[in-house]
Amino acid sequence: MSAKSNVTVIIPCYNDGLYIMQALNSVLKQTVKADKIIIVDDGSNQETKKVLENIKNDEVTIIYQENQGVCKARNNAIQLAKTDYILNLDADDYFEPTFLEKAIDILNHNQEIAVVGCLVKTLTNNRIDREIKKPLGGVVKDFIVKNNGIASSLFRKQCWEQVSGYDENMKNGYEDWEFWIAILKHNWKMHIIQEPLYTYRMKLYSRDKNAKENFDYDLRKYIFFKHIEVYKEHFEFYATELLRQNSIMKSIKNANNSIEYKIGNRILGFIKLFKINGK
Repeated sequence: MSAKSNVTVIIPCYNDGLYIMQALNSVLKQTVKADKIIIVDDGSNQETKKVLENIKNDEVTIIYQENQGVCKARNNAIQLAKTDYILNLDADDYFEPTFLEKAIDILNHNQEIAVVGCLVKTLTNNRIDREIKKPLGGVVKDFIVKNNGIASSLFRKQCWEQVSGYDENMKNGYEDWEFWIAILKHNWKMHIIQEPLYTYRMKLYSRDKNAKENFDYDLRKYIFFKHIEVYKEHFEFYATELLRQNSIMKSIKNANNSIEYKIGNRILGFIKLFKINGK
């Protein structure tokens, strides 16, 4: 590979033998080649291991670990990277060929930008959905209510070092959301390329879906307290936005029984208590 890109691609893989080759090929076919690709097998099943063992490419390094989660997998791989830029890619998703070329150019010419993502296509039952997901990116204030980025983005390794890597306590999800807040609160920005250059695969079971359905409140609370100074600085914005979202949910038929509405009420109750106690 050409060393000019200054990029290492990190692909954690856990039981994604059906999809890993599509993800890998989307990196190999980039118009600007990465310096190195590191696949981390996070304790996958034998079917996936067989797929990985058949990858014979000098541009690809495969490391194996017992199942320790995506944060540990990413941190272990990023530690090995010798480039200034890191690109995350989930093993069941893929990029369009021009993503790296466009993202590298943005980081090279904008020193205030730490992270570059893009608009997102979704793949459901092997069909591309019509709706395009449009994360906003921006500054840390834009991330305190919801994640306005995507996990598979290009970022500066110095930012990973600055925040001591991914938080390995976040085993149940939302680790990328917390990672972006940790970076952006140091006065960095995230840029979103206004093209759908990334495809996210919707599956019947996914870590993202499990996080939202089973751990949403606890994960949000963890992020809140870990970055409490950010939430204090933007408290009125945060509380007002939660009130607005809860009001919208209340106006929707049967919303009072939805998970989102119940979680929203729990968070608002917590916010009110936080404000009253003056913490």
